[in-house]
Amino acid sequence: MTRAAILLLAAQTILVVNVLWTLVARPRAADNPWRANTLEWATASPPPQGNFAVVPTVYRDPYEYSPPDMAADWLPQSVPDPGGTP
Repeated sequence: MTRAAILLLAAQTILVVNVLWTLVARPRAADNPWRANTLEWATASPPPQGNFAVVPTVYRDPYEYSPPDMAADWLPQSVPDPGGTP
């Protein structure tokens, strides 16, 4: 029982050290680190009251990845089409 308790304490110590290290030493992620197209990634982190400082305009469906006429692989739905097509 003592060995199991020591092993459990060692595992929990690793977890606590990792959490503290992440909170203190790691840089913050960008607003859209996954380069997602949906609107929840168009707001700041943490989001302001009401989720958006200004209500975004939606230009396309949320799951249009890799459009054939676009150079980029992703185009968020709140960003106008640079080519001008709807």
